[in-house]
Amino acid sequence: MSMTISAATARISRQLPEAELSLDSALLASARLMESMLLARQADGVANFTGQTAILRLAKSQRSLIECQNDMIRVHRALLDAGREVKAIIDEPEACPASGTLVEEAPLLQVA
Repeated sequence: MSMTISAATARISRQLPEAELSLDSALLASARLMESMLLARQADGVANFTGQTAILRLAKSQRSLIECQNDMIRVHRALLDAGREVKAIIDEPEACPASGTLVEEAPLLQVA
């Protein structure tokens, strides 16, 4: 099933913020859970480090969510770049290389 550029743009424009917000929601939910876990171990009769393994795992999952947010930012930027590229191609058809033209990539920098 193919769709027009304008339909794809509209769909992506709706879905991208939804995906970004879902990561925020997941991080907020895990922060509330962390708070509840820490408060629970302050209750009378609970040893100081009860549930430490669970807290460490939750903290790890929070770090993963933050890394996911960073990747989502990169997705957003890449989509913006793609949108500019597509708009330039649609608005300026002469921007496309002539048939038979080879566009070479720049050599990769080598890090010593």
